Amino acid sequence: MKKRALYPFLAAVALSGALLSGCETMPNVGQMGNLASALGGGGGGGGGGSGMANGIQDVIGGASAAFKDYSPQEQHALGQEFSSVLLGARPLLRNDMAQRYVNQIGWWVALQAEPPKDKDGRAIQFAWRFGIIDSDAVNAYATPGGYVFVTVGLLRQLKNEAELAGVLAHEVAHVVRGHYLAALKKGGWAQIAGGIIQTQTSNGAMTAAMVNAVRNLYAKGLDQSDEFDADRQALLYAARAGYRADGLPSVLKMYAASGSGSDVNFQMLFSTHPNPAERASKLEPLLTSKFASAANVTNEARYLAVRRKL
Repeated sequence: MKKRALYPFLAAVALSGALLSGCETMPNVGQMGNLASALGGGGGGGGGGSGMANGIQDVIGGASAAFKDYSPQEQHALGQEFSSVLLGARPLLRNDMAQRYVNQIGWWVALQAEPPKDKDGRAIQFAWRFGIIDSDAVNAYATPGGYVFVTVGLLRQLKNEAELAGVLAHEVAHVVRGHYLAALKKGGWAQIAGGIIQTQTSNGAMTAAMVNAVRNLYAKGLDQSDEFDADRQALLYAARAGYRADGLPSVLKMYAASGSGSDVNFQMLFSTHPNPAERASKLEPLLTSKFASAANVTNEARYLAVRRKL
């Protein structure tokens, strides 16, 4: 798909997904009980409460600093250009029904995350866009500014909507926690990021160095602490949305049982993330304590009806 055709298409499916949420049956958030502080609650989706692992304050501090470096408009510009690089390898799936469905679930989950603050203390509202990439690889991606993608290969492996919600919640967490912005700063790519923003705002073309920098960012992956942080937040967002909290842990167990670093469809996932069995193990105590009373909604039949058409 050509770059200039990408954004109107994603905007259209996102709008359709948002409108559909009013006429489709979504999980009942009234079943949730008091999970607002399940992970130690507070601004940005969680503080340093008892449910958090050691080092989480460092993750939050790094994200807060990164948000101060980029305005919401600059994050949106980065997101558009990062998306164009991701979709340069494989295009969006040409299936409007499936795209609308993923947008619907994604928007609902994203509504459960507290927005971060900009440098002036104002809440950042993301223009969320969700899309399915036409690739057999098993993976999901996010960009600054609120673009989130899942692959067809991953969707074919999932068993229900709660698992999809868990995956999308993990990617939403990367955005609202500023993980990619922090990675740009830690990787010494601030100058490249500035060039990408300037290119997008001036309607220019990215240089080879810019494209390679974005590719390298995704090939290297985020810090392990960021991935574990996104896993924990995913439980919270999915549970707040009314889904079974164990959706993401179920997916992680599937990764551990079905994939490996030598499987071409799992290679990038395994090379850029911590061991999936370890990730699932770290979440188990939360499932049996903080989230033990969460809802039991999976919407399996609805998910499988969509999966059959992929």
